[in-house]
Amino acid sequence: MADNYDLSNLTLDDNTIEVLPDGDYHFTVDSHEVGFSSSEKLPPNTQQVTAYLDIPVIKDGAVAHVSVRHYLNIHKKALFAVRQFVECIGMVPEKGRLNVDLNKMDKLSGICSLSTIESKNGNEYNRVQTCYPPSKAPAVCANDDAWVKKDDFMDLGGLEDELPFV
Repeated sequence: MADNYDLSNLTLDDNTIEVLPDGDYHFTVDSHEVGFSSSEKLPPNTQQVTAYLDIPVIKDGAVAHVSVRHYLNIHKKALFAVRQFVECIGMVPEKGRLNVDLNKMDKLSGICSLSTIESKNGNEYNRVQTCYPPSKAPAVCANDDAWVKKDDFMDLGGLEDELPFV
């Protein structure tokens, strides 16, 4: 591996926002919601999609999940970010026509670059800087080990045929 990422100092507490170190991370879209932007840079009533990204990390030898909000403003000034995101999760081909069905966004995966930002009240949080299309995704990510192990609890050990709900 070219880069070594130290995630050992993470503290996961349900009452706080977990801030990950800057870097590239695998993610899955956990859920999304549609609302309106309150940004001062965009006109009022600009539609906004908030995607909740689930980022697995290793903490104390087990896989833990950190949630990061990614805001996508549906406005001509910000459509590059929407295109970048939907290309990243495979909803549209690179350089293809941008026609997105938001109902199919959940549970899709991609790789993004996170950076740490300080808010006006002094709190730190993660912001998605870049969403990589599959052809330009980095070979090494900060959470490669956790990404491989994220679904280990789902292994049914060959009992899939005996369970009625699978």
